[in-house]
Amino acid sequence: MFHKFKKISFYALFIILLTSNQICFASDLKDLQKKLEAISKNFKGKIGVSLHHLKRGDRFDLLSDEKFPTGSTIKVAMLCAAMEKIQKGELNYYQKFALTEDDVGGGTGFLKNYQIGKQATLKELLHFMITASDNTATRMVLKAVGSNKAINDWLIKNNLRNTRLNVPYPVSEDVLKDETAKGKLLEQYNQWGLGVSTPNEMRLLLEIIAEGKAVTVAASDEIHRILNHQYFDDGIAGQIPPSVVVASKNGVEKQSRSDIAIVHAPSGTYILAIYTKEAQDFRITRDNEQDTAIRSIARAVWQHYQPESKYLPPTGTEKFSTGPDW
Repeated sequence: MFHKFKKISFYALFIILLTSNQICFASDLKDLQKKLEAISKNFKGKIGVSLHHLKRGDRFDLLSDEKFPTGSTIKVAMLCAAMEKIQKGELNYYQKFALTEDDVGGGTGFLKNYQIGKQATLKELLHFMITASDNTATRMVLKAVGSNKAINDWLIKNNLRNTRLNVPYPVSEDVLKDETAKGKLLEQYNQWGLGVSTPNEMRLLLEIIAEGKAVTVAASDEIHRILNHQYFDDGIAGQIPPSVVVASKNGVEKQSRSDIAIVHAPSGTYILAIYTKEAQDFRITRDNEQDTAIRSIARAVWQHYQPESKYLPPTGTEKFSTGPDW
């Protein structure tokens, strides 16, 4: 009888502890929710957030199903589509492509400084496209993969139906001759820029990668490794100690900023996607309101899951932050 009572008591204690932990997590999440909503309320524009702590199961969403300009975060989908073609044998990772005058794009990147005719492997192009957000490399990848249709087909196949790459390269002769098609293309670009998605779908895209479901486990592993090496790491990654592995990609449009990341925190991996739009402050400076809000959200999430961490970006960090070429 006593033995039976001990078993029942132990089971009851286990249930109480489990339930109290869940209540604690829920209460904690409400505290985080208040902080993130306060940041959003004070922002002159719109902020979308999607957060998922994979180990705890915590979810937080703020305008997470609303469409936002992706900026260069859409390049993660391009990377996935390219990896699928490599996996199928349609492309080779070490296949070489020569730079043409038409490939050279403005904005960020190193390849625009290469001599015309200089060759680069597909691996180099993919790394440049993600790590340095190289726009010339992006054009060359698009040409190799099959323009935006190949990317959008991959997105549809993976149930990311609100995510689109808007810009084709090269633009087909048919589109150039068709004023209606050309007008539609310009309309999409003027509204959204390079791409469009929701915070929820971009968080899901990173989740697919983190769980080894992007193409294959091997392809997901390589994609993850590439995302670990970011040249532009001022946003989410910049609020986290450098000893913590963060796989991320940022994006910039005139009135929009974005940053998405897989954070391998001691408490467990969490995935965070932050997007802004309709912002009134779009200066290309570290202290513009969009980047400040992204950093504040990233810091609040990190401190929520790692309350024992006293890390703050050290004084002087601004001297190493994003420059005017961003």
